Amino acid sequence: MQEACEAFRIAVYNARTGVQTFYDDLVGHAQNMAVYPDEFTIRETFLDGIPAEMCRALIHDDNLSPEVNTVTEFLAYAIRYEQSARTATHYDQRSSRRATGQRQPVKVGTFLAKRSKMEQNRNLR
Repeated sequence: MQEACEAFRIAVYNARTGVQTFYDDLVGHAQNMAVYPDEFTIRETFLDGIPAEMCRALIHDDNLSPEVNTVTEFLAYAIRYEQSARTATHYDQRSSRRATGQRQPVKVGTFLAKRSKMEQNRNLR
């Protein structure tokens, strides 16, 4: 039981595995504790464990409040934050490749197949 309490206290966010895994780990450790922590403790541990930039975005940009919103609401917005960060990184990398002239070749067959599929979908409406 003491190990679960310590594991809950020192759980860390890992960008590779993501915020959902961090939350699942916290809840898993909490379930193994002798006394399940209250909502406030779980929320505070979650907010203390995610990156500061993510926490700031959830509070400032998404208008979430630790006093009002639940940890599951913070989790949902944190997942969206990660998804949009991955999308932004992807397009930043594409832009930098384009700026340096390292464009990826477009396969004509793939392009035509996608175009044909789009036209079929449009005709079904």
